[in-house]
Amino acid sequence: MESWHGLRFSAVQGFRSTYDKLHDEERLEFESVSESRQRREISWDLVIIVVLLYTLEPLITLLCLNEQLFSPRVTLPSPSVSYTANGTVKSNRIPLVLHQTTATEEIPKRWIQPQQSCKKAYSEFEYKLWTDDSARKFLSEHYSWFVPIWDNYAFPIQRADSIRYFVLYHFGGIYIDMDTVCNSTLPVHNLGSPKVKNYALFKSTRPTGITNDLLVASPRHPIYASAISKLPAYNLLTQGWARLQPYGAIMISTGPLFLTMVVKDYLLESSSLQSNTAGVFNQTELAPYTTDLGSSTWHRADARMLLWIGERPWLWFTLGAFVLLAVLYMVDRLLLLVCARFRKGPSDIQGIKLDKEA
Repeated sequence: MESWHGLRFSAVQGFRSTYDKLHDEERLEFESVSESRQRREISWDLVIIVVLLYTLEPLITLLCLNEQLFSPRVTLPSPSVSYTANGTVKSNRIPLVLHQTTATEEIPKRWIQPQQSCKKAYSEFEYKLWTDDSARKFLSEHYSWFVPIWDNYAFPIQRADSIRYFVLYHFGGIYIDMDTVCNSTLPVHNLGSPKVKNYALFKSTRPTGITNDLLVASPRHPIYASAISKLPAYNLLTQGWARLQPYGAIMISTGPLFLTMVVKDYLLESSSLQSNTAGVFNQTELAPYTTDLGSSTWHRADARMLLWIGERPWLWFTLGAFVLLAVLYMVDRLLLLVCARFRKGPSDIQGIKLDKEA
């Protein structure tokens, strides 16, 4: 009897040890799979964070360096103008050319008086009115590579934005929006340094960067060379969602934010001498020279919300953090669903082991 009990005890112990060993193996393999899955999820999270930070790096840099790059450092002189006889600004070779844009030769009534005021104030300048037809013809003759992009822009304002960069690069001079009343001639002859060949002047805007409603430049300025070369890439970046978020797409593809990014890159990459080729002034200094009617005819319903957010930089960071967390969560869920279809979970492993034991 004692032998039977001893034999049964040994058998039970042997079964328990075998069971415990099998159980421990399954538990360890389950923990190994879980840890491996967690490591993969953490790796994917890090990849997503790196990609997002890389994508948003220009905006982050802009917010951090806005004061350094775009704080007004040019003071406009008094409204008195003196030009040379050959039609060129004395110190920085800015041609006496005034550019404006409109859809057709027929000027909307609300813009007739502002247009006439600018033609009067800049009577010594050559006046160039760029319509959709004349602008396209100009591009076809000199920059034919851009015509397909021009034709396929989602919004007319993108054509109005982009053509100003081309004509300023090609001809130089001054560009002024049609909804601007000109009180006096901008005294650009006193701006810039005589030591530099190129010069461009920009107007600061809130909450960050520069605007593109008034621009001054010498021809073939590197900033505008960079701007026209980057238009295709920024269009490609926004064309897929342009009609879903018009204001954001316009600002990024051709508008003030686009130009701000171009100038930011130029200033960060340029030497101290080159940085003297670009100036920024405060828009409040324009009062003696222009009155901005601020019609913003291209603004849609989404613009009001984004402008309200734009005035509150702290909200940018809060929304950015929220969006980052939301994206990480959604990508995690998606990866779990995808990976579940291509790898076996712990229950599958246990089922295979039980089949082998049977």
